Amino acid sequence: MPPSSGSPINYRLGSLYAIITACLYATQEPFSFPAARHLNILQFVCVTQTALLVSIPLLTARPASRRDLVALFRKPANYGYLAVIFAIGLCGLLLYNLGLSHAHPIIISAILNLSPFWAALVALVISRVPIPISPATFFGCFAGAFLGAMTVAWSQLGDAGKPTLGELADNFLHGSWVYAIPIPLCSALGGTLVGKWFGKYNESAAIAANFLFANVVLIPSCLAILYWRSELTFAQLPAMLLMVLGTILASSVGRVVYQISLTVTGGDNGFVTMFWNLVPALTALVALTLSRWIADEHFVIDPTFFLGSALIAASLVLFSLKSWRQPAARA
Repeated sequence: MPPSSGSPINYRLGSLYAIITACLYATQEPFSFPAARHLNILQFVCVTQTALLVSIPLLTARPASRRDLVALFRKPANYGYLAVIFAIGLCGLLLYNLGLSHAHPIIISAILNLSPFWAALVALVISRVPIPISPATFFGCFAGAFLGAMTVAWSQLGDAGKPTLGELADNFLHGSWVYAIPIPLCSALGGTLVGKWFGKYNESAAIAANFLFANVVLIPSCLAILYWRSELTFAQLPAMLLMVLGTILASSVGRVVYQISLTVTGGDNGFVTMFWNLVPALTALVALTLSRWIADEHFVIDPTFFLGSALIAASLVLFSLKSWRQPAARA
């Protein structure tokens, strides 16, 4: 359990929660990949939201979580906060679809790996949380982790799928990658606002409330449109069940652990999201495990993968040690 709001800042515990968050987030893409190949966008969104709806009883299993969930919805002002966070999340989803439509995934991946930079700025502006280490060390560690994450992502593309530098440069100049720039900002802003507006509630209850608010809007809308289009058919049941499991682990449990990591670090979003650079390497390992049963999953073992993983590990170890040595002056 995280410390109470009056407890000292604990970056060691925050590091542990941040690493657990990265492990949970790493299940999202491999578990969802088989379903994504067979479902259209509306079906994919509908199944995702249904998985989040199913996870609400898990999030509110503890009596304290259920009490806080009821208390949260009893306060009229919270509905406005929920609407703002829902709009931010929806904007991030739409921008992701627009950005990926005409831009190479490597460029999109590079932009999404800027999350720690945006998160540190959001935490500084919204919550007045300073960067826990010197700016030079922060950006140096982030640059190393970023290069490592991109190296891991590059290693998982087959030789036939790796674009040339010329193709990447042309895509960078003329692609739709600009739509992806605000996505990490949306993610960081949503997490910070949940902590700021719902900090007095249990983290599980706050996340469950956000899920329930989005479900009420998105699930009926998607079902109505799919029925109107005669697309209300879901034939890939095993793939869908795997996707539901991945969504519960990543978007539900992972989101709760993420909010707890923000709590124990006093809202230091830049520190927490730095550990998300572990996700590409962890995702590859999850894909390796699933590849034994799912032919579509693949894992390329080559020196590039281990080089990227080593860069990520070295950067995060240095970043953690430097942060732990800083006195926790805030409560």
